Amino acid sequence: MKMSQNDDAKPVPPAYTSCAGKIRACVWESQEANGIRDKILISRFFKKDDSWQRGRTFYADELAMVVEAVSKAQQWIQGRHRQLEFADHRGQAGT
Repeated sequence: MKMSQNDDAKPVPPAYTSCAGKIRACVWESQEANGIRDKILISRFFKKDDSWQRGRTFYADELAMVVEAVSKAQQWIQGRHRQLEFADHRGQAGT
């Protein structure tokens, strides 16, 4: 899925993707005036007529997989923000 485009009009890949069974959570980062904001797309993949489809609704028995994929994405986001804060702090200390 194309969340945004770069200058060459090519799709920008997600910064991170987590999977749990048929569920995928993709994280895109976007730089905004107040810093980086994260957007998360949660999808369910299934096969229909010999081709893979992407759904945005989930069955009750898939919710544990949704939680797992989202939890992994959240952990990555939190780690990424800590990493960026540390880098920003080190940059300010050197000035």
